[in-house]
Amino acid sequence: MSPQEEALVDAILASGITLPAPDAQLLELMRIAADEDSGLDEVARAVSRTPATTGAVFRVASSPVFGQIRPRKTVLEAVVLLGKVKVLAIATSTALRSKLGDVPARVVAAIWDMCFAVAQESWSVMHASRAPKLADDAFLAALMHDVGIALILRRHPEFLARFDVNLANVDEAGLRVDGMIEVNHAAIGAHVARNWKLPTEVCDAIALHHTPPDPADDDPGDARILSAAVAVGRHRCHSIRPEEWACWEPFVRDRMGIPPDVLEPSD
Repeated sequence: MSPQEEALVDAILASGITLPAPDAQLLELMRIAADEDSGLDEVARAVSRTPATTGAVFRVASSPVFGQIRPRKTVLEAVVLLGKVKVLAIATSTALRSKLGDVPARVVAAIWDMCFAVAQESWSVMHASRAPKLADDAFLAALMHDVGIALILRRHPEFLARFDVNLANVDEAGLRVDGMIEVNHAAIGAHVARNWKLPTEVCDAIALHHTPPDPADDDPGDARILSAAVAVGRHRCHSIRPEEWACWEPFVRDRMGIPPDVLEPSD
């Protein structure tokens, strides 16, 4: 563990925030998804063992963003449509959400609904960028980018007596809860992602999703590209402050090559 990671762990422990651990079913799905020799039928069987994940996979597969034409009748059909990375993202998000029973359900739903909306937009815009191969990782990073907010609220439920978290203000809620502890929600979310063995670039992107890059950086790396994809998704979902988006936009425009019309917020 690097000195920076040790400092982060110390800060999280000092904050009193408890990081949830992945369950056995998710670990098995992760193992299968990481095996290059495994087939989508094996992934589908692993998904089918957890009803909540099965339902979530079907719901995401029905999204028009992924080119849905007809309803998927089997788990395998849904898995084939989505692919391993998006299925892993859905399973990870669903498993983490299930561990937040002590946070009001409407608050958890607001955070996850916004994360899912941002994930869809991030995935879509990456296909219009110079790095379409990163689209699935962008979906994963965006789907997990605000999980740290829920974990802070779990530790500090009194915040909800002063601030009504809803779908329209998740980003503002994240900035406000950051002021309550010594470590911010982006760092907490990234640490959860690392504990749950998500790809390094995805973890780093979650950590950086409120840290705009230097537009002059000639070699930003995949994590920076993914964090920028999350920023675009947030922008298109009206979930980013204008002054923060102004810091991301030059990098997105110049380094990612996303057409101006694609950057416009969705209706």
